[in-house]
Amino acid sequence: MNTLNNHENTNILDLPNEMLFAIMNKLSKINVLYSLVDVNRQFDQLIIDSFYIHDLDLTRKSLSGDISPIDKQTLDRIICGKILPRINDKVNKLTVEPLSIERIFHAVDYAQLYSLSLVNFSQEILLRHIIDNAVIHRLMTEQITCLNIQVSDKIRSDFSVKNHSNILSLILFIRENLNDLTFSHWFIGLGLTFFMYKLSSTSCVSSTLTKLSIFVNTFDDCLFLLDRRLESLSTLIINIVQIFDTSANIDNTKLPQLKCFSLASYQRTCSYDSRIVPLLRRMPNIEELTLFLSVIRMESTYIDGIHLHDEILIHVPRLDKLLFSITTILYNINAKIELPSNDDIQRGFIEKEIYQADSYVINDPSK
Repeated sequence: MNTLNNHENTNILDLPNEMLFAIMNKLSKINVLYSLVDVNRQFDQLIIDSFYIHDLDLTRKSLSGDISPIDKQTLDRIICGKILPRINDKVNKLTVEPLSIERIFHAVDYAQLYSLSLVNFSQEILLRHIIDNAVIHRLMTEQITCLNIQVSDKIRSDFSVKNHSNILSLILFIRENLNDLTFSHWFIGLGLTFFMYKLSSTSCVSSTLTKLSIFVNTFDDCLFLLDRRLESLSTLIINIVQIFDTSANIDNTKLPQLKCFSLASYQRTCSYDSRIVPLLRRMPNIEELTLFLSVIRMESTYIDGIHLHDEILIHVPRLDKLLFSITTILYNINAKIELPSNDDIQRGFIEKEIYQADSYVINDPSK
């Protein structure tokens, strides 16, 4: 009976702080701030602790991931009126959306802020804030070293494409000390429709940027970013919509500064051997390499451990970590090529000391 009473009298505040932190980290920070601040001293100490509040996401997200604004009363009375003045000097990272950005940045100063995420912005509103909002402009020119920009527009137009290039160039121009940039621009229902390689040779130049995560449309956009305009770039994480051959000259200049490279493309490509492999061979000092690709090969065989070793790995001697998921679709119409079995592929990985690799083979004679 005593045991039952003990369970019934258990209070959430009896849990250790580490467990309470773990619970709060599973919840939206907006909900935690709105619901638990000023409930009692212990909750206030936990919530306003810099360990919890240093990375502050002031957006609401639905179960499907859609972002919605904070309701005006909560934003004005609770967040900006009561909470931000108590925590602003502890905030290092901040995430905001367009409808609340002005109120949040005019409520208090953020002296310790170095990382800013601007999510769900249209390009027109984003440009207006970067150019005309004095607080945002000052933060981006004087404080921010890590910037995450997520642009989402409903329509595509020539004006939209021009604005896209303006945004990226402007960010790199006004923020001379920016070293980490994540930039994505999507048109709802259409996907990315921006061609970076069409920009002028003086666009998107930076001497300080060391890490770039970006969505682009073509493989030429990737080459554009690696043509030494970003001279300090050591990490490039790039998602490409289309990889295809063009008439552009192949550049064999080495990229010695690049230490980490991640390439993902979810459309099938026939240009793996002609475009991707030559690019990877230009990275002699690469230490981490990630490839997510779906490759079509004609009159050839699978991309297996032997291929990866002989065509790529021997050209990147400093490679320490390789993560890959490569689907090979073969069309051997005229050539009679004896394809390896799945066991052969696995043995090839082991022989080349690629141990944590899985594979499977599906043969369809009709294709």
